[in-house]
Amino acid sequence: MTHYKGFDKDLKCRGYQYEVDKEYEQDGKVKCCENGFHACEAPLAVFNYYPPAESRYCEVEQSGSIHKDGDKTASSKIKIGAEIGIPGLVKAHVEWVKANVKTESAATNTGYRSAATNTGDYSAATNTGDRSAATNTGYYSAATNTGYRSAATNTGDYSAATNTGYRSAATNTGYYSAATNTGYYSAATNTGDRSAATNTGDYSAATKTGYRSAATN
Repeated sequence: MTHYKGFDKDLKCRGYQYEVDKEYEQDGKVKCCENGFHACEAPLAVFNYYPPAESRYCEVEQSGSIHKDGDKTASSKIKIGAEIGIPGLVKAHVEWVKANVKTESAATNTGYRSAATNTGDYSAATNTGDRSAATNTGYYSAATNTGYRSAATNTGDYSAATNTGYRSAATNTGYYSAATNTGYYSAATNTGDRSAATNTGDYSAATKTGYRSAATN
């Protein structure tokens, strides 16, 4: 199963040194927080254990004996895949939400000046086009806009708001959230703990209020 794992700046977890493209195996009974290799199914849940300001992230494959507890999964075997960073986590989280969302909770607009709004858990709002707005209120939500002058806003935990294009804004209020903009004149703002706001482009602003947060331009 494909999960996501955080590490410190040296690609260590609890003092154990890992390497990309390497496989590891542990003996003994696997149990979360006691024995085994740990990772998260929900990509942004890794912020709970490895906050973005001081961590690295990889996609991993867990196999062998498996034990799940909350948002953690422990396994007897693990393969460290590619290092994906915060933008990769955001993209993976959006896809994870879409894969797990209930059909009636998804709102999708294609075109200009569209709006998609979800209230509840495991929701996804997606707009493709200019001057669009996607808003989610709840847990494990994703709002994604592709186009010009778009806005994606999430209020809740484990949320991701992603804009690709010019003059976009992605805003998250809550814990373990990520707002990512790629393009010009963009703004990504997080209010909460262990959040990440990342912009790639000119005249961008990334602002966060909270603990162990990271803003990258």
